[in-house]
Amino acid sequence: MLIKNLTLSENSVYGYSSNCYLLASGSEAAVVDPSVETKLILNALDNAGLRLKYILLTHGHFDHMHTLDELRSATGAEVMVHTDDSETLTNSALSLFTYFGYPETVFQPASVLLSDGDSIKLGDEEITVIHTPGHTPGCVCYVTSSGIITGDTLFDMSVGRYDFPRSNGVKLRESIKRLYENYPAERIYPGHGPSSDMMTQIRKNPFTKGLVKF
Repeated sequence: MLIKNLTLSENSVYGYSSNCYLLASGSEAAVVDPSVETKLILNALDNAGLRLKYILLTHGHFDHMHTLDELRSATGAEVMVHTDDSETLTNSALSLFTYFGYPETVFQPASVLLSDGDSIKLGDEEITVIHTPGHTPGCVCYVTSSGIITGDTLFDMSVGRYDFPRSNGVKLRESIKRLYENYPAERIYPGHGPSSDMMTQIRKNPFTKGLVKF
C-alpha cells in the first residue's frame, strides 16, 4: 500500500505540524487526519488518478481534522473515527479547540464508528484498526501492508501527551506495549514528526525504555 505524507513545513498553515497521510491501493485512496489545506489533498488525488473513499481519523483532536468537513464535502468520502472519540467532532471542548484558545468549531458527525480489530477494505488491501487509548480514549492506529499509522500514540523518540483532559498515561503505556509486542518489525508513521520503525522505538525511545525486551 502506498503511504505518502502530505504534510510539508511550507504547507502546515494550521500549526502544530500534524501529519496528513494519503493511503492508496489500486485506484482507491484514504486520507488519514486531514490537517492540511483541502486543495493540496485534492491535487494529490488528481495527480495520482485516485478516488477518495475514506477519511480516517487517528483521534479527535482539532489539529488532526482542520479541513475535515471541507474535504468530506468536496469528495463525498466516508469519515471514520473510533466510537470513544465520536463526540469530539461535535464538541469544541473535547476536540481541544477551546482548550487552546481557538473559536468554537464543530464538524459533522462521522459516517462510521470504529472498534478494535475492524477491517477497512481499500482497493485490493485491508487496513486493520487497533484501538490504542491513552492520548485520547478513542485513539487508534491503522495497520497497513506498508507500516502502521500511529497517530499521537507513538512518535519517533517520544509518545503522545497524556496531560490533556480525558488522557490517561497508564493506558497509553499499555497501548504502546501492545504495539511493541505485536508489531516489532513494522515501520511507523506518527501523527507528528518523521517516520521511523518500531524496533528503534523499542530499543531507544526514552519514554518507553524497558517496556518490552527483545
